[in-house]
Amino acid sequence: MNTARQIPTFRSRLAGIGVETLVSIGAAFGFLAWSKDIDVDPLDRKGQVSGLAALQLRFAVLAGVLVVAMVLMHRLLAPAHRPYVVRAGCAAVAGLATGLVAGGIAVALRGTRLPLWAGGGDYQWILEWTAALWSGQDISDHYPPVVFWVIGAWARLTDQPHVLALKDLQLAGTALFGPAAYLAWRLVLRPLWAVTVGVLAMLPMIEPVKPYPQITLVMLIPVLVRFLSTVRRADRMTDRRALLAGAVAGVGLGLLFLLYSGWFVWCAGGMLVAVALAAPWRAGWRSILLLGGATLVSFVLVGWVHLRGLLAPTGGTSDDYFYFDTDTEPAYIAMWRNDRPADVGPVWPPVGELGGVGLFTLLLAAGLGLALALAWRRSIVIALGACAASAWFLRMWLASEQWETQTVRLYPRTTAVVLYCLLILTGFGVLLAVQHWRGRTGAAAPGREPTVPVGLLLVPLLFVLASAGSATVDRYMPDERTNHAGYFAWIAHTTPDPDGRCSRWGVAHGCQPTADRVPAD
Repeated sequence: MNTARQIPTFRSRLAGIGVETLVSIGAAFGFLAWSKDIDVDPLDRKGQVSGLAALQLRFAVLAGVLVVAMVLMHRLLAPAHRPYVVRAGCAAVAGLATGLVAGGIAVALRGTRLPLWAGGGDYQWILEWTAALWSGQDISDHYPPVVFWVIGAWARLTDQPHVLALKDLQLAGTALFGPAAYLAWRLVLRPLWAVTVGVLAMLPMIEPVKPYPQITLVMLIPVLVRFLSTVRRADRMTDRRALLAGAVAGVGLGLLFLLYSGWFVWCAGGMLVAVALAAPWRAGWRSILLLGGATLVSFVLVGWVHLRGLLAPTGGTSDDYFYFDTDTEPAYIAMWRNDRPADVGPVWPPVGELGGVGLFTLLLAAGLGLALALAWRRSIVIALGACAASAWFLRMWLASEQWETQTVRLYPRTTAVVLYCLLILTGFGVLLAVQHWRGRTGAAAPGREPTVPVGLLLVPLLFVLASAGSATVDRYMPDERTNHAGYFAWIAHTTPDPDGRCSRWGVAHGCQPTADRVPAD
């Protein structure tokens, strides 16, 4: 009998990608839909706790069904079919991870039609520009335009004001964090690695208020890793294949650029250095130039509508918004809080155990060392290291000038880039170490069956995802304190909607209807 591994065809690969995409997104939106019938008062702490528990109960049911199904199929299916079960199972876990968070935000907004922040803060000018754009007026092109397109299109499709359309988009964007991270990391990692490393490292980046910037980050990093890997294989490409690969890379990067461009600033310098050093110039300079040229041209064509605004004399931003994170010791990157209300306590950063450095940061440093020791020549390590180093240098340069210029220039956002890259490197280093140990002990010998079904290996990950999801949702439960993330949901309940109506529970907490109508159900 022929035991050689069958090479998958293009059609089978495409079908596999389609199945993973459908399963992951379906799990995310399925859990979100199931969460919308949790009927509690989200402005009462007892209601919040009941809602959190109901979410966890439903997550546990679905996780249990998924694990049992995967274990049964592992026993019943032929070995050749088991990889498809693993792919579908890992994709489902990724979807459930942030479907849980999106469902929690739906519970937090139960009874109100308004979104988190109720259209205030940054959304004031975003909504103004959206209205101007969809009424045929010209708007500034220095901000990525996709958010204006999506808000306007969804509002028109659902026949509702732009501010109410935001609620649906916040819920959908939050639900898509897990699928976006998983599917992007599948460009470079196997399913189990993509969910245990890519999705787990995504957890600190979840931002339900404005989900699109952080979704861009968790997708951009694996795309850059894949691009560097493609460049390093350029010497084995034909001219036609180099042009095609460059065009695909440029289009993908251009679309992410139109969604949110800030992360490109922090990563660009490091990636240029990585590409210049890692490319096989001697044997493939022609293919490298074709690949790079096609990438640049297609990127500019796709992103020009926004790129021209950044290149204009007034395209930059002075950014003089100083907030709590701009007063933080600049080398601290262990926790990403965005520029949201700072319910962080009187001492920030937390006092660490070793020279002021906390255990979490030490673990990140150890994970970085492990990845460098085991795979310093791998594209994923080079790309992640280059992005983190680039963001770190720009962070310190801009922070060192904030006194002289009296501007921030968004440098605290480099925290997300550095933290995300270090988390991925740590997870990758640990998995490489486990793989190395299994190889030395013979546990990973060719043809040897794994002793534990993959479904059971997902149980610890599901527990972490459930715990992290509950903690994230709890932060955004309505809270009247202005320095608390829950304030975003609180003002959604206590602010009248465009029809002048208050939320189901808002009147009891200070909402005053501006129209002669009953409170919304």
